[in-house]
Amino acid sequence: MMIDTPRLRPLADTHHAGAAALLVDEAAGPESLHQEAERRLAAAQAMLFTAALAGEADGLTGADLQGIAQAAQILTADALELVNALHLAHERNSARAARTVHHFGHSRGE
Repeated sequence: MMIDTPRLRPLADTHHAGAAALLVDEAAGPESLHQEAERRLAAAQAMLFTAALAGEADGLTGADLQGIAQAAQILTADALELVNALHLAHERNSARAARTVHHFGHSRGE
């Protein structure tokens, strides 16, 4: 059994003060990466939907909208990073599968 070693890379917006605080493990399975991206997009969608409803009722201030917009930007940026890592995981799995294809020839050694 082969265990993938972590391939950690920082999320794009998390290394303002030098060292990154949040990292994506590019060796994670595609299902995990997809699930985490989906969770962040769903949270951003729900938050923006709530803001739209509250905005129609004049229940939000400018500061509220600024906070919601910033949180949505962070969540969607994280989701994009996870989708990029998912793409890399797919390419890695495809390359691995291509290397392990077995060709069975006939008795003449084909």
